Amino acid sequence: MAGKTKSGSSKGQNKRPVKSSSSGLSSKIKKAKPHKPAPKPIQQKSKSSTPSAKKPPHLRYTERELNVPQLNGIRPAGIQKPPNTKKGKIFVDDKEQMNTILAIVMAEKEGNIESKMMRARQLEEVREARKLEAEKRAQSKKAGLEEKKKEIKNKKRKRRHSNVDTTVTEDNNNEQSAIKKPRKKVTFG
Repeated sequence: MAGKTKSGSSKGQNKRPVKSSSSGLSSKIKKAKPHKPAPKPIQQKSKSSTPSAKKPPHLRYTERELNVPQLNGIRPAGIQKPPNTKKGKIFVDDKEQMNTILAIVMAEKEGNIESKMMRARQLEEVREARKLEAEKRAQSKKAGLEEKKKEIKNKKRKRRHSNVDTTVTEDNNNEQSAIKKPRKKVTFG
């Protein structure tokens, strides 16, 4: 096979061998076509790109398109925002509206402060009441202990007096019983 040539790893040079016969040559030439990549099918878009197409959200509306009145830049001290931030309050030029809004906000703040003060006062009253109750309990305990001590002392005194009385009565009883019944004595010796 003299027609084949081997060369490196290049893919473009690997071709089929061509036969030298005249009848086969003409048929081979007709069939052999240079390989071109097939054209890519173009997909048709279902929606045409017209000016009425949807815009991205950040490009949908502008203040000029909507005819929005320009707002002033006056901001109260508590609401001032740093630059390049989304959050912030901007009030309309109407001073009466702005004053009413500020009055409402200040009233709420004062109400919150007042309610905090009221809560603090109530908590103090509760603490004082608890202290008074604790003091009363302590006094009642002390009084109870004092009474118990007095009772114990009185019992001891009564016992002493009763012991003296009982010893005297026992002695009298012993003398009377000795007189009445002579005891028998037993000695072991």
